[in-house]
Amino acid sequence: MAINQGLVLTCAKCSTKNFLDPYPFWNFSGNTKCAGCDAIYAVTFVKGQLTSGPTAGSGKADLLPGYAEDKTGAGIGGDKIRPAPQSRPDPFSGKQKHVKQSLRGKPLSGSPLKKEDLVGSRPKFIIDSRK
Repeated sequence: MAINQGLVLTCAKCSTKNFLDPYPFWNFSGNTKCAGCDAIYAVTFVKGQLTSGPTAGSGKADLLPGYAEDKTGAGIGGDKIRPAPQSRPDPFSGKQKHVKQSLRGKPLSGSPLKKEDLVGSRPKFIIDSRK
């Protein structure tokens, strides 16, 4: 039986802390997997609140944790956790959209930049917009 901590699932078998991201697990009912020992746990979240579980489950994991660390605090990576979210691909080209402004018109960098596009570590167009 895992310890009930809300969006942090601590495995009772290997003491791995599995951090469950709030957005994918907001309204979720299904199985998740411990990144340390691959134990399956059944959980149910409603509006970000744990309503049932974590209990031992069976089958395969429906959703992996977003981050995990072992009992010493070292991060666990690879295919044991879910990859970080990326921008949505354009439906026509299949590549990520290059964004330079937010919906409110504020400048932002959402495209690959070359060394000549930067001033230090900041994009030139953002520095120019603040002058």
